[in-house]
Amino acid sequence: MTDVRQQRITLIDSLRGFALLGIFLVNILFFTTSLQTISFGVDLWTGGYNEALGMLKDIFINSKFILIFSFLFGLGAVLLQNSCEAKGLSFRRVYARRLTALLVIGLIHGMLIWYGDVLTHYAILGFLLLLFIKRKPKTLLIWSLILQLIVPVLVVISSLASSGDPQFTTLSGEEMQQTALYYQAKDAAIYGAGDAGQILGQRLNDFIASIFNMILFYPQVLGLFLLGMYFGKRRFLHDVAGHRALFVRLAWIGGVLGLAAQLAMAWTELSFAMEAVMLFVGAPLMSLAYISLFALLYQNKRCQKVLRVFSYPGKMAFTNYLMQSVICGFIFYSYGLALYGTVDVGIQMLIALAVYAAQVIFSMLWLRLFPIGPLEYVWRLFTYWGKPVRKGAVSHQASIASDKDSSRANRA
Repeated sequence: MTDVRQQRITLIDSLRGFALLGIFLVNILFFTTSLQTISFGVDLWTGGYNEALGMLKDIFINSKFILIFSFLFGLGAVLLQNSCEAKGLSFRRVYARRLTALLVIGLIHGMLIWYGDVLTHYAILGFLLLLFIKRKPKTLLIWSLILQLIVPVLVVISSLASSGDPQFTTLSGEEMQQTALYYQAKDAAIYGAGDAGQILGQRLNDFIASIFNMILFYPQVLGLFLLGMYFGKRRFLHDVAGHRALFVRLAWIGGVLGLAAQLAMAWTELSFAMEAVMLFVGAPLMSLAYISLFALLYQNKRCQKVLRVFSYPGKMAFTNYLMQSVICGFIFYSYGLALYGTVDVGIQMLIALAVYAAQVIFSMLWLRLFPIGPLEYVWRLFTYWGKPVRKGAVSHQASIASDKDSSRANRA
């Protein structure tokens, strides 16, 4: 029983570390490219290999790993609920303190380190999970599907309504290119060569803009939260071998349909509405396929030895996520190496892989001495009002949490 529990805990940590790598491969672009340039969809780096790497990122990485992280956030809420019940604590109070601390740290991160912070959004949407925490798994699944379909449905309706409107105009390709280059040069002069005050001002503007941009994805993210809660209540990841047929189906269905949607976006000319549908439907399907395939591979001992490397940064995902922002700020901004806008797609990805590899080593060394990461410890102090963490307590509590009320969860 202990081996099964430990394998399951390590699986979740490994999946979180895997998602952290994918997120970093996406986020690093925002450290060296203007937010407006990215919003216009203009690629600064042309040429065969840059275009090929960009297409591969669009198909296999972009928008997928943040959804895996969202899924795990919802799953974590269920595990925390079980842990609180096992220890006789009020889940709502503990969770509210946890989210409040996350919101504060996220705002600090977004305003003072990097504007693309996601913690703020997770904290805001996390409070909505309190409305669903007592719901049955079937209810969670239904709401998850509804929320994930809201945006593509609204986009299609809006597109149909505006298709005959003569006032509905868009910029030409040349106009978009020139506008994107203007913003890139403007931001490079600030982030790459400006002083601390200029960087702070631009970061605040970009942080506000990114918040409004992210709101469009709120229904989808919340839908993945609820899907993670559904998996947690049904205990699918607690017993992958027992639900092998389900994970195989999800891997095939999500992989084939999701990949088809991403290939359609990459290789065909689609209308704005159809592109939105392909994105908001295809990305979650591929994310679910990644989760399923990862869980299935983890059941193989040889594969598990390799994939388990992800568990070390995964156990310290909070620390490593913020550390990535600090490191990239030093690499790309004027107070460090000032490489903003000077490295192409391939070099960006190599930098991300190198930094992540260093984080794997750092996490392994840290976890030999301490049970959790430094920022995880601070977060836990806020969550439990300063109660200390004993070495080995985290894994023990996670095991208790996951096995509490097993029969009741399965009946639900």
